[in-house]
Formats: sequence, C-alpha cells, structure tokens
Amino acid sequence: MFCFNILPEDCSETTIFATLLLAFQSLGIVYGDIGTSPLYVFSGIFDTPPTDSRDVIGILSLIIWSITIVPLVKYVLIVIKADDNGEGGTLALYSLLARHSGLVIHGETRKDDLTIGNYDAVSISSNKDKPNFIKRSKKVQIVLLILVMLGASLVLGDGLLTPAISVISAVEGMEVQAPNLEKAVVPLSCVIIVLLFMGQQYGTDKVSKCFAPIIFLWLVSIALIGIWNITVHPRVMRAYNPYYMFDYFTRNGHRGFEVLGGVLLALTGVEALYADIGHFNRRAIELSFTPMVYPPLVLVYMGQAARIIDDPTVVSNTFWLTIPQTGFIYWFIFILAILATIIASQSLISATFTVTHQAMRLDCFPKVKVVHTSSHHRGQIYIPETNLTTAFGVAVASVMLITTFLLTIVIHAVWKFHKVFSIAFLSIFALIDGAFLSSTLQKIPDGGWFTLAFALVVASVMGIWKWGTTLRVEYELKNKIKLDDLFMDDEYSGTTSSENENNSSASNKISNVNLQDEAITSTVITSTTITIRQSQRKQLRLLGSGLEVQRLPGIGLFYQDSGLGVPLTFSHFIQHLPAVPETLIFISIRPVAVPYVGEEDRLVVRKVRQYAGIYKVIARYGYMEPISQSHDFIRNLIEVIRTIDPEQNSLKPEAKPEDQAITYVLSRQKIVPGASNWMREMALRFFVFLINNSREPHSNWKIPSEDNIDVGMAIPL
Repeated sequence: MFCFNILPEDCSETTIFATLLLAFQSLGIVYGDIGTSPLYVFSGIFDTPPTDSRDVIGILSLIIWSITIVPLVKYVLIVIKADDNGEGGTLALYSLLARHSGLVIHGETRKDDLTIGNYDAVSISSNKDKPNFIKRSKKVQIVLLILVMLGASLVLGDGLLTPAISVISAVEGMEVQAPNLEKAVVPLSCVIIVLLFMGQQYGTDKVSKCFAPIIFLWLVSIALIGIWNITVHPRVMRAYNPYYMFDYFTRNGHRGFEVLGGVLLALTGVEALYADIGHFNRRAIELSFTPMVYPPLVLVYMGQAARIIDDPTVVSNTFWLTIPQTGFIYWFIFILAILATIIASQSLISATFTVTHQAMRLDCFPKVKVVHTSSHHRGQIYIPETNLTTAFGVAVASVMLITTFLLTIVIHAVWKFHKVFSIAFLSIFALIDGAFLSSTLQKIPDGGWFTLAFALVVASVMGIWKWGTTLRVEYELKNKIKLDDLFMDDEYSGTTSSENENNSSASNKISNVNLQDEAITSTVITSTTITIRQSQRKQLRLLGSGLEVQRLPGIGLFYQDSGLGVPLTFSHFIQHLPAVPETLIFISIRPVAVPYVGEEDRLVVRKVRQYAGIYKVIARYGYMEPISQSHDFIRNLIEVIRTIDPEQNSLKPEAKPEDQAITYVLSRQKIVPGASNWMREMALRFFVFLINNSREPHSNWKIPSEDNIDVGMAIPL
C-alpha cells in the first residue's frame, strides 16, 4: 500500500486506521479553543461599526494570513516536530535542549533505561562531541530556564482565562433571542465551568471520544454558516490576497497596529495544540488541522466579514447576529456553541495538566498527585474589573514568542541545521510574534496586567522550587560517600571462584560498572547462567571508632532519590544506631516514559562485591503504574537476589516476605537555611514552606506503615 509521508512508516491498515481515529479524536481536545474563536474575534476588534468596507476586507485578510502563517505553517508544519519523547510545550523544548547539550536534569544519567524508553534525563550528547554554547555557558542555561518557566506559567495563565472568555461568549448568545436573560450570563457560565472540571476525573481519552463528534459538528456548522453569509457579499473572498492586509496598514497607520491585538484572538489555542501532542501524537495533529479545522475557520471569518460589510451594526455581537435567526437553527447552534466552548476549556485544561506534569519531572514544581487515565497517551473564572480578551492576548502572544526563541535554538543545536535556517526562522516568526505582543502590551492597563502578574507569581514559585531542589541535590553530591568511608577494611569471609556456562552465548550479558564514583565494583547480571563468588566483607566495623555493626535478621531497604553513592540516610542512621539487616538494599524508584514496565525489566539489581548481603537496586515503573513496595514487590526482589547471589545465606528459598522482618527506611529531610543575606534566607524559607505543603513522594507506595521508619536529618543550605 502506498503511504504518504504524513502517515506512520508502518503503513498497515490497522496503523492507518488508528492514526486517523486519533486525528478525529484530537478535534475534541486540541482544537476547541481555536475553533470557538469566531465567537468573539470581530467583536473584539471593532469598538464601533466600521464605515469603510476596505477596513473590513483588510482585517479579514489579516485574520486569514495569521491563521495560515502561525497555526498552519509555524506550529503544524514546524514546531510540533520538536517533541520530546512525544511531548510538546516549552518545558519539553527545554528538556530536549538539555539532553542534546549533555546537561543532566536530575543529577544523574540513566543509561540503563534506554532498553525501555527514551527517558528525559538521558543525555544523548556524546562525550566526544564538542560542547555546544548551551553546555559551555552557565548564563545561557539560566536564561533558557527562566524563559521556559515563564512560558509554562503563561500557559497556565492561558488555561485560567480560557474557560471564562469562551463560555461567557457562548452563553451571551441567549441575549439576542431573550434579552431579559442578560443577568443570567455569568451565573450560568459559572455552573458550566464547575461541571466541566467535575468531568476531568474521567480522563482525556474518554472525554475526547465524547467531544470529538461535537467539535466536528461545530466545525461543519460554522463552515456552512460561513458559506451562507459569503453569498451576501462574495467579494470578501479576495481577502486571500495579502495586498489588502498591507493596504489596511498603509491607510490606518498606528490604528492598524493596535488591531493586531484583536486579530490575535483568532490564534488562541495554538500553544495548546503544541502542548497537547502528548495526548495524541504528531501525525494525528498534522492530519486533523489542515483538512478539518483550517477550511471551516477561513469560511466562517469570511462569512462574518461579508455580513459586517452588509450591516456594520452586527459587530456588537458578530457571531450571534450573523447566524440564521430561525428558532430551531438558532437554539441548535446555541447549544452546540455551549458544548464547543466547554471543549475549548478542555484543551487548555489538558495543556495545563501536561505543563504541570512536565514541570514536576524537571524539578520545577512541587509534587502533586497525578492520575494517568490513559495507557496509550501520556499527555491526557470571571474577573469583573478585567478585560478578559486583552489579558488573554498577552498570554497567547508571549508564549508564541518564547516558543519561537526556543525553537530557533532547537533548529541549530538539536536538528543540526545551519545557522542560516535558525536566523531565517527567527527573523520571520519573531517579527510576527513580536508585532502581536507589542500590540497587546499597549493595553496592559486595560487587563493585560493580570496575565503578566499571574505568570510572574507562578514563575517565581517554579524558580524557587528549582533553585532549592538544585541546592539540595548539590548538597547530596558534595556529601556523597562510599561504603569504604563508613566501614573498616579488616575482616573478610567467603571464597573466590568462578563458573561460566556458555560464556559466549549472546543471551548472557555481564558487565562491570562503577557505581557513580562509589569506588565499589558491582556486577550487573541479566542472565542466570553466570555465577561469581568473591571475597566479601560480612563483619562490619565503623571506621574510626572500630565499633562492630550488628547484622540483624531480615531485610532493610534504604530509599534514595538520586541513586548516587550511599544514601545520606544510611550514613546518618549507621552513626547513631550501629546495626543493619543481613540483607541491606539501597533502592531508587525510577519513573520511565512508558505506560507499563514488564516484570523482566522491573528491577536492576547490582551486588556490591566487597560486602556480603549489600545490594544496589533500581525499581522502574511506567507512568500508568502505581508504585508498589508491598510484599509482592519484596517477593520478586528476593527472587532476583537469589538468582544473582545464590550464596546469600540469609535468604533461604523457603523464606516468605511476610515471615521476615522487613524495614523500609525513608528520609525526612529538614532544610536549615544558613546564615546569608536576607533575600536568600527568605527564598529558602519559602522553599521550606513549599516542601512542607507538597505531597510526599512515597505517600502512595503501599509501604506498610508498621514497617516504615523515617530518618530525620538536617540539610544546611
């Protein structure tokens, strides 16, 4: 079967059908915002009825070319190709740049996750490559981080305003047929928004299946209405000629520049289009916009312009005064508009979920509970003193410009295109985005201040959280220790031998690794046909005091975040209580970028060679899986340890987890702000406040409370 480039490489009928189905479902999530813009664009542009038909044609030309250049060319054809493991948005761009520049996001590299998925913290920059300008300059890294946090904050602000402006614009339609219901607009809008948020628990996948047919019907309806209106003044179709756009600027001067803020309303939702690709995929977005979204938008705006030329007074409520006033048709469109604007809100709610989740993964946001409702795709207000459309425009234009700057760097640093292409992209789209932003910034006193204030507050929270988290990681790295720093090297037990069965077999994989500068050689074994037994230290004595460390029956799990060296919790614990279980495990919980992890890939167990009964463990979980450290997990862990270390006498084959003493040791760190200037101290105190009010990572790991020990320790920063 012949395949177009836009379709997946696997061109089976099943794959094509699945992609087309996703493209249809994307209508219900991605395009609700931009699809409902015709409700308020022309009314937001014209304060008074226009007296010159050339102005209407010129503005229509601006709208058409803006929709063509920004959503279609910039986002659908270029920007969405810069996804990070299937996710979009400004934070995804930062993660993409960081990995390709060799920057470590979480304080460690995670090469063992390459067998499961391209986890965000894995750097794909070779050590042999010359460091790019991002890697070489700390200032550039800080500027990039500030830009992406501001962009993410603006998307959150956009999500705050979208339900208000979209739903209210639709509900206002009942005023045309029933003027006495004017006072019910705001209360009814509030009820609709509350119901919308109550429906989020059912997940993007289920919501999109319900919403997609509605948006499809909405797009078909506005296209038909547009065609019906175009017949009133067919000459509006000449607005496709960009001459009328430039003619409008020439004749109106500064007034023409101010109009750009209203034209920008036709582009609302473009950033959601990019951020929501994680809920679907890139090809689904490409397939859906051009044939199903772009034509209806152009037709409806043409139809509205034709009616304005015929009767300029309709600008007071353009959409509702340019649809058939026949009772059944009017109220059918009214109900459809209400449903469509609910969906418009959903697109930004989905984008807000994506941004929040990405921010947490990049350590830029406090931990909150995230419930994934789809195993196939990760990514699934009334302010009386504020001009909502103006505040809305500032958010949209700002995010568009930030995306342009970041993608300019991606084109050169990630896609490896010549600088000429980056400069060309920046020259074209920064000029366009900058013009839109400049136009909206003129109206900051009229409402634009709200978006900027909200974004600055959120960005400040993200910045302080990122800064504090970085300080904490740096402290752990600086104070990282190895077991030889804790125990004396004076007693050994065991024998040395080696058995190798079918050593040349491709299925047998064994490699020596250095555990992040621990100076502890371990063995990673993924096949059970190789057994290694070497001299091991079973008896432990504390270095310095010589105090003997008692080995108690049972299993002890010491949890650590970074996976580097020995957990600080263990060092703190052993100095105060010199006793450890016979089976001692340093464990890291690692989320990976796939929905589920097979049991064969769940555990990576590294046996610390010099010490008997001590292991390093990585437990990997997909984003759809609940993290569980219950007895079933312990049972699987014991089986793996027995496989790689059959000489471990403390783990008998007949022993069951429920019959053994199992201790889960978790860290409860207390940040202690050090003596410094008052600004730094205040920032640290706010960071502590965020920690105290954020969700504990292990709160839903199903750890038996009776077996849990919290080890408190002070972290001076």
